Amino acid sequence: VKMADTTVLKLRPKAPMICHSSDTVLGVSQMLASKRGDAAIITDSSGGLAGIITDTDVTRRVVAKELLPSCTRVSDVMTANPTCVSSSDSATDALVTMVENRFR
Repeated sequence: VKMADTTVLKLRPKAPMICHSSDTVLGVSQMLASKRGDAAIITDSSGGLAGIITDTDVTRRVVAKELLPSCTRVSDVMTANPTCVSSSDSATDALVTMVENRFR
């Protein structure tokens, strides 16, 4: 299989971790730690994509600002409306999106 023929779906070994926008940073961080994750997809009240929270978001927007993780909602510190690719997109196109947007 050539890289150009490979889709994002074929690259993703496991399902994403998903949390709700009303969850606390502490709860999401504990879930990520227990599952050895570094990011979670955040959904809104209707189940749609609201954002993403990463370990970097927690470091820069919670810890560095001395916010209490147990009192801070993930909706207040997540990256809202993230750039997305489809599972049917080519892996190459996804990589270009990641590089252009400086995702890690």
